[in-house]
Formats: sequence, structure tokens, C-alpha cells
Amino acid sequence: MLGKGASYAQADAYIRALVEKTGIPDLSMSMAKCLLPDTHEQSASAARSYVLPEADVVVLIGARLNWLLSHGKGKTWGGKNHKTWGGQKYIQIDISPTEADSNVAIDAPLIGDIGSCVSALVAGLGSNWAKPPAEWTGAINERRTKNVAKMAETLAKNPSPMNFHSALAVVRDIIKANPDAILVNEGANALDFTRSIVDMYKPRKRLDVGTWGIMGIGMGFSVGAAVVTGKPVIAVEGDSAFGFSGMEVETICRYNLPVCVVVMNNNGVYRGTDKNLSGGADVAPTVFVKGARYEMMMQAFGGVGVQATTPAELTKAMEEAIKYGKPALINAVIDETAGTESGHLPRLTPAADLQT
Repeated sequence: MLGKGASYAQADAYIRALVEKTGIPDLSMSMAKCLLPDTHEQSASAARSYVLPEADVVVLIGARLNWLLSHGKGKTWGGKNHKTWGGQKYIQIDISPTEADSNVAIDAPLIGDIGSCVSALVAGLGSNWAKPPAEWTGAINERRTKNVAKMAETLAKNPSPMNFHSALAVVRDIIKANPDAILVNEGANALDFTRSIVDMYKPRKRLDVGTWGIMGIGMGFSVGAAVVTGKPVIAVEGDSAFGFSGMEVETICRYNLPVCVVVMNNNGVYRGTDKNLSGGADVAPTVFVKGARYEMMMQAFGGVGVQATTPAELTKAMEEAIKYGKPALINAVIDETAGTESGHLPRLTPAADLQT
């Protein structure tokens, strides 16, 4: 498993050598994408839900067993419940000794910088390293092929109104045509779907939520990435995520930065159709103003604001934003029923009358 620490280390050649010489299937976290491409023959990204619980040994390279990996426990790893672990043995390469055993027991902690540790492992492999069993790699390939085909079928659809898949299929193609662009991504469904749909083609081109899942840093990421790299930045934001720091569009316009913000607008957190479980007359706290015109915020500060309701409109707007390199915000209107609840928000809302 490759994490963002592996990306920061810029030990790409050593990491690739370790993976390819051992033949071990690899799985990249979102900010480590393209240290090895998702299309690499050993990539297990499209079979993630299979490899995690089925693995006997997991090598963590710059990846930490935090919330993104369910703290190494639970059904994600084959545990009987959310508190139990699945019995995997862990080898962890990390610069910080406090990471070892922080959530589950680490059988072989390797404390040091990733370049030194991985190069030492590569040097110790020798020429007769045994490849993984064909039964294991074959099962992964079978599931990967099936899941890739299923995703391709979903992305080929063109529903009206757009949903997350049809809108992100456009973003996927734009990134493929502009591999040097920096992709910033945050949100609930906007984050999860983008991770699985949009492929990256060069390392260190993706900025995701923070280690602790901090929301509201996407616009700050965008400003920093544009200033430091001078490259086009594409920020895919859920409408809720954008709400945390949307006023940073003023900063983007003030410095005329090449940032294209795409707000996935489905009128709420997860969905714009959730009911108020408290029974009050107000809309649910997860539901936003219907038909909000986020693009007008960008227009207010002198940038380009566009509303897109079809994949064709979204494609045109994104292509023009990349071409001219001006501050732009595209209000991508998607089906308000398209989202899926993954954070248990409605479940946490008290059902009793909150008047008292």
C-alpha cells in the first residue's frame, strides 16, 4: 500500500522496482496515485474491497492506518466487527516511530526515510525472489477486470439531469488531456466518486483532504498549488465542501490564478432531498438552497462563472477554462437524488422535537 508519504519521498524508481521485482499487487492511496499507474498490471485499485480483507501480509509504504484505512480494523480488513482486526501481518515503513502499533500491531516496523528503506529492501531481494501465488494474482485480476468493465458501462450512460458519474466522466477526460494539471478534490460523494473515476497520469498531481479528513481546505490547496507550480488547477468540490472556504475565489481572482473550480451541485450534503428527522418545519440541515448559483460568486469578483447542466456544457466550460488559464467556476448541476449517504449524518440527527 502506497500512501502520500511515499509520494512526498519522491523515491519513485525504488518503489517501482520493489513492486515489480517482488510481483506483489499494489494499492495506491489517492494522493499516491501514479507512483505506479492505476493501469499497471499489478495494480489492485479496482479490486480494493477484495484485496484488503483477503491479504495475509500488508506492506505499508508511507501509508498510515488512519480513518482512511479503517484504522486497520473492521470488515474492511475482514474483521468480525468494527473493533476487530482481520489477522493480517503488517510491515510498515514510516519516518515516525510513534506510528508503529498506533492502531494495530506492526509485525515489522521499518523506521526511516522511505528512499533509504525501500532501496535497502530492493538490494536485498536477490535474483530468486518467489513471485506471489498465481491463485492470488489471478483472483485479483478477475475482479479488477469485472469492476473496470462495470464502471465503464456506468460512465457511458448520459442521464438527464447529470449525476456524479456522468459529470466526473468529463473531469476524467479533461485530466487525461491535461496530465500536468493539479487535481484538488474534497467533499463527501464528490471525493469518493472522484477517487474511483478520475485517473491520474503523473505523480504528485493530486491534492486530497487532509490526514484527518479536514474539510474546507480545497480552495486553499488550489491557491497554493497554482502559485507554487504555475500549472492549471482543477478543483472538484462538493457543494457542501465548497461552502467551507468558497470565499477564497476572491483570492483566486485577485491574483488571476489559473484555477477552474467545478462545484458538484446536488442541493445538499449527499442529497438535496433529505427530510428533517426532527419533525420541524425547517428543511433538513443537510439540504441547501435549491438551485443555488455558485458561479455568480466567481463572476462577482471578476472571474468566469458558468452553469453547466449537461456533460457537453461541462466539457466546453472546462476546456475553455484550461485553455485561457483564467479564474473560473463551473456550477455543475446534478441530480439532487444522486448522492449516497456514507457518513451516517441522518442517523445522528435526533428524531425528537428539538424545540425544547
